[in-house]
Amino acid sequence: MRKAGLVMAALLGGCATLGDPERRVSEALAEDDYAGAAAIIEDTHPDHDQYALLQEQYPGIILASDQYRQRLILEAEAMSRKQRWQQAHTLIEAHRDKVVDPSALDELLTALTSLEEYQFNQLLAERRRAQALALQESTGLTDKLSGFHLPRAKQERQQLAEERFVVVEDLTRLGEYFAQRQQWLLARDLLSAAHRLAPDQPPSAQLAKAQQILNDASQRARARHNRALLTEAEQLMARYQRNGQLESLLAARHFLKQHQDNPVLADHRERLEQWARRRFSEEMNTGEALYARGQYREAYRIWKQVAPLYPDDEELNKKLERSRRVLANLRNLQDD
Repeated sequence: MRKAGLVMAALLGGCATLGDPERRVSEALAEDDYAGAAAIIEDTHPDHDQYALLQEQYPGIILASDQYRQRLILEAEAMSRKQRWQQAHTLIEAHRDKVVDPSALDELLTALTSLEEYQFNQLLAERRRAQALALQESTGLTDKLSGFHLPRAKQERQQLAEERFVVVEDLTRLGEYFAQRQQWLLARDLLSAAHRLAPDQPPSAQLAKAQQILNDASQRARARHNRALLTEAEQLMARYQRNGQLESLLAARHFLKQHQDNPVLADHRERLEQWARRRFSEEMNTGEALYARGQYREAYRIWKQVAPLYPDDEELNKKLERSRRVLANLRNLQDD
């Protein structure tokens, strides 16, 4: 029994030096599979002959993954601007598992879906308003058709009733959709059209709210101001998504903090804070990897750059202090 245990221990110890993870990493990188390459390195035992070499490659793979992810974001955004929604979704879904951290791609998919829905609803609202106008102008047609005995006349009358029902339902839904986005003029027009087509039904509560807001001059001014804030916030956030620069992230964050009491920007603030936390974590990990490899100056530079995101972070300040001491000691040794 003791002998069998010794044999098994020897076998397990030998496994640490078996296999060729470096080749597997190269194959993964050839397929732009940065997540796969990183996973191979992370799964390689420290006793493996190639462990040190793989650890040297790791920060570069993480950086390449970040750059690859940024290219995917830019390409998908360019497709969305051309309203090539299916291609944008296919691109991201086909490559999201190749990057180390796909959360930014997942967020982009959610944002693209929301934007696609918004643009589709704008087109649908235009079509439903035209249908509502046509139905309004043919109000007496239903009464005229009721006097006909022909089956086709009855069928036509039924189709008119069904069309009216669908249009009223969609006008109401679309009106409430745009009311939630504080597009009160469009919301009022859609909900008013729905109420004119179905006057016997109670109007949406959002109709009265839209009318009140639009009749209030101060509310109109506030709506214009909020639209301007939203536009600027979206431009600043889009700039960061395009270039991935920390300065752009800080600029967008500073703008949103200036208007932190404005509820219109609440979703933008929450989304940007998620980006900030993720960027902070990424930079902290990158600095730690560099520090572990003895690249103290580079680690200190990265930590110093990311400090404005969370200047009071205790862990970050400890790392900065530790790296400052190491760099000071190295300078003293050089002077001696």
